[in-house]
Amino acid sequence: MKTKKIFLYSLHILKNHFLTTVIFIAFMYLYFSVFRGVTSQLISGIFICLLYFYGNFSSGRFHAKKRDALSLLEGAVAITIASLPTIVLAILATNYVSLNDKGFLNTHWANVAYRLWNSPFIGVYSYADEIAKSKHSVNVIITTYWITTLFLPVSSLIGYSIGVLEKKELIKLPEYTFLPKKKSQNKKQSKTGKSY
Repeated sequence: MKTKKIFLYSLHILKNHFLTTVIFIAFMYLYFSVFRGVTSQLISGIFICLLYFYGNFSSGRFHAKKRDALSLLEGAVAITIASLPTIVLAILATNYVSLNDKGFLNTHWANVAYRLWNSPFIGVYSYADEIAKSKHSVNVIITTYWITTLFLPVSSLIGYSIGVLEKKELIKLPEYTFLPKKKSQNKKQSKTGKSY
């Protein structure tokens, strides 16, 4: 196996997740100012989940189609390594989920660390907290933690798998770009088979 390339791809996935988290933390105050209701936080949270999924999916698909890309097995190993911090934090956080007498989540460093690391999903966590409070049960919080933990590995692996299949020309998905390509890029791509 290409150990160095696997490690570098793992770092790339972690870097993307970390940057997404930092950006969201920076705008968290604005987020809670705009989305004050629990229902609006859930709806916006689901939308952000979909964007997060698509971002990781697209990144995995792009990297799998590179000329010197890792094999599917090597890519899966890299994705697993990149997912370890989230999985470890999820294990720690779920072990320390508890509610006080009023039904609010007790503050514990593991829960704080997990929610900061997965801050794009904070709207979903807020909704889970409300359900937990009304039912006085931590099950919904734990379930939400594990569902959001799977977003990184599942989205990356699906994207990477599709990228590998596209590279082998077994399937072809349409390309979606938000910005139009420049004419010079299109000409270069038609001559060389790749864009710069």
